[in-house]
Amino acid sequence: MWEIELSLCYAMLSKNQKKAADILLEDPDAARTMTVRELAGQAGVGQATVIRMLQAAGYEGWSAFQREVWQEKGKQERGMHEAPAREPASGGKKSPAKREYRKYEAVFQIIRDDLTMISDMAKHLDLRQLEEVVKVIKKAKIIDVYGTDNSANAAAELSGRMLHLGLTSRNYSDLFFQKVSAGHLGKMDVAIGFSISGETQAVIDSLAAAKQAGAVTVAVTGDQVSDLAQIADYIFITPTIHFSEISRWISSRISQMAFVDALCGAIMVSDPDRFDKMLIQSTKEFEQDMHRKDA
Repeated sequence: MWEIELSLCYAMLSKNQKKAADILLEDPDAARTMTVRELAGQAGVGQATVIRMLQAAGYEGWSAFQREVWQEKGKQERGMHEAPAREPASGGKKSPAKREYRKYEAVFQIIRDDLTMISDMAKHLDLRQLEEVVKVIKKAKIIDVYGTDNSANAAAELSGRMLHLGLTSRNYSDLFFQKVSAGHLGKMDVAIGFSISGETQAVIDSLAAAKQAGAVTVAVTGDQVSDLAQIADYIFITPTIHFSEISRWISSRISQMAFVDALCGAIMVSDPDRFDKMLIQSTKEFEQDMHRKDA
C-alpha cells in the first residue's frame, strides 16, 4: 500500500516534504485526483520537493506514484464488485457466503488495524533519537526492560533479542524484582519501559526508580503526555487504535513489536561486524543445546 510506503519514510523527509506527505496521508483521494502542481500549490512547496518526497518513498516520480495508486484502487473496486457475484440470492436471507464473510469481518478489521498502527509508528519514529538511544545502549553495562500485562511480551522480546546480540539485558515478570533491579542501576545503565497507556503504575515506578538511580530512561508508549513519558529521557510513540474489544486485546501490541524490530535493526546496522558475530554465535549455541536435548 502506498500509504504504508510513505509512512515508513516519513521520519526521513524534510519539513517541506512532510507538508506534501501530510496532505496525501490525511486525504488519500488527493493522490488520485490531484496533479503534482496542485499538490505542490496546496502544500506551499515546489514541485521538485514533491518529487523528492516520492523518491524517498521509492517512486521514480509522480506518474509512477499515481499508477500504483490507481492500480490499488482498481483492485479494491474489483473486490467490491466481485463480492455480490459470489453471494447467491436467498429471498432476503443472508447467504452462506455473506454469513461467512461477516463471521470473519472482525479478523479483517484486526489486520487493517495492525497495518495502520505499524504505519503510524513509522511516521512517529524519530530516527535521530533512535540513533542516540542505540549509542547509549551499546555502551550500557546493564539494560533493564519493564512491561506488564499487554506490554509484557514486547518487553520480554526486546530483552531476549538484546541477549542474543551480546548485550546484558534483564527482564523480570515479578513486579517487585523489577523495581528492586531498577533501584540498583547506575549511570552506565539503561532502563526501557513499555506501557500502551503510559499509566501502568508498576512500569512508572520502576522507570522512576531507575531514573533516580542515575540510569538513562526510555519510554515506549502510546501517549506522549502520559506519566511514563514525563519521567523518560527518550520517548518513542507506539500508536494504538481499536474498534472492538477483540482488536484492542490483539492489535494493541503490534506497534510495540514493530518498535522492537526497528530498535534491534538499528542496533545491528550500527555495528554489523560486532552484532552479526554475536548473533551467529548465540544461534549456534542455541542449536547445539537443542541437539543435546534431542540426543
